[in-house]
Amino acid sequence: MSNLEADVWRDLVKLPPINFTCGYCGAKTGNNRGYHYGYSNNEYAIYICPSCGCPSFKDGDLMKPESSYGEPMNGLPDTVQSIYDEARNSFKVGAYTGVILICRKILANVAVYYGAKDGQQFVKYIDYLVENGYVPEKSREWIDKIRTEGNSATHNQTAKNKDDAQRILDFVQMLLLINFKFNSDYNNSENNN
Repeated sequence: MSNLEADVWRDLVKLPPINFTCGYCGAKTGNNRGYHYGYSNNEYAIYICPSCGCPSFKDGDLMKPESSYGEPMNGLPDTVQSIYDEARNSFKVGAYTGVILICRKILANVAVYYGAKDGQQFVKYIDYLVENGYVPEKSREWIDKIRTEGNSATHNQTAKNKDDAQRILDFVQMLLLINFKFNSDYNNSENNN
């Protein structure tokens, strides 16, 4: 959704105030105006984000759409940026098996970006990242976990859960932060001195 003007919504009512993270703009915000369903305890209500003006649906203790999981990052290579955002948005809608499969693709794209040959088996990308210092040797177990979870997501009928997806996405986020954001920020600060 594009940004809407929060004050244009009509016939808003006063609701119990809540704090939430907007699933559209990512603002950590709060509001006490919107629409409610029924006349009971406002378990179901629509709150309007004062930052972007978009509606968020309160369903018990949940706000929908949920916010994207993980830290937004700019400045990633194009071949990584779009799929990292896709993984975060997949988590937001509960597509946890998809998150794990996308995270595998992120690692492969990072390896190719840094010089690995495209079109290899995934384990070759893991080896490349570890052997060339893009993933610390002590983190090899984590990166291998992405391989095994991805294999399981592809070949088993059981869907992956939120905890699996969160752990994998956390690791991928750390890898991207170290290799792109922190190194880029450090190099930029060194160049400015």
